[in-house]
Amino acid sequence: MAIYAVIENSVVTNTIVWDGVTTTVPPAGCTVVIIPDGAITGIGYSYDATSKVFTAPPEIIN
Repeated sequence: MAIYAVIENSVVTNTIVWDGVTTTVPPAGCTVVIIPDGAITGIGYSYDATSKVFTAPPEIIN
């Protein structure tokens, strides 16, 4: 089992635990990518498919 990010429009919209083998279909318009060991990511992070890098959203200061 591994943790995967559900990506929609280059943004992480969910994370799931998946064996990578069992047939699954991501929601329409989404892709699923494995989150590498040690990578920090979560809902709201951006994902660059070319460089395979997750980037934190900008910090909101009130």
